[in-house]
Amino acid sequence: MLPEVTDFCRLVLLRHPELEASEARIAVGAGPASLSRRGKERVLQWMDLLQYEPIARVHAADQPQSIGPAAGLARSKSIEVIEEARLRDQDMGEWQGRPWDELVAADRVAVTEFFERFADQVPPGGESLGQAVERMIEWWGDSRPEEPGHAIAAVGPGSLLSGFAAALLGMRLSRCLSLSLPPGGVGVLDVYSNGVRVSAWNVDGLRDEGGTADAAGTE
Repeated sequence: MLPEVTDFCRLVLLRHPELEASEARIAVGAGPASLSRRGKERVLQWMDLLQYEPIARVHAADQPQSIGPAAGLARSKSIEVIEEARLRDQDMGEWQGRPWDELVAADRVAVTEFFERFADQVPPGGESLGQAVERMIEWWGDSRPEEPGHAIAAVGPGSLLSGFAAALLGMRLSRCLSLSLPPGGVGVLDVYSNGVRVSAWNVDGLRDEGGTADAAGTE
């Protein structure tokens, strides 16, 4: 059972849901994309999954694939979405919006190096994942509730959320793959004054049939 939010702040991280198949094959980066039908249905599952979580604010990357799902969750909490550019996906520069197979055909070596050194490698004219994570850390410094006992949610891209969670947990950015969330995945971090705890990660079943939270740990 998820503990009540008392002497800590709760941060619910939600990876934007599944994209249309055609857009899943391109380097979307900081650009716009559309959700698949299954992705849109995932928002309803979020609302059910988090109906008992006292979320006071919902922040979202200023990309439609994040804003739309965040709006649905926010409405279920009778609040408005807060759009935030610092939650935007990694800027892919000259690669942004282009099919991956086209990029591989043009420069296989550069694409291979990008994925082998994904935390530090910068696509042409873009930014590294590390740079993107730094701006999310800046966002958290500005947005973290000043007093414990509050919960907020952030909807954004998977690599950024995983890198951010790794940073809060004191892990090397290169280890963030161990915190990967699937499309539409949910992770819960409880942030204390002296540390961070993973309360749940990539877990759908936060409720049992009686409406109470199930036991949930890291996966």
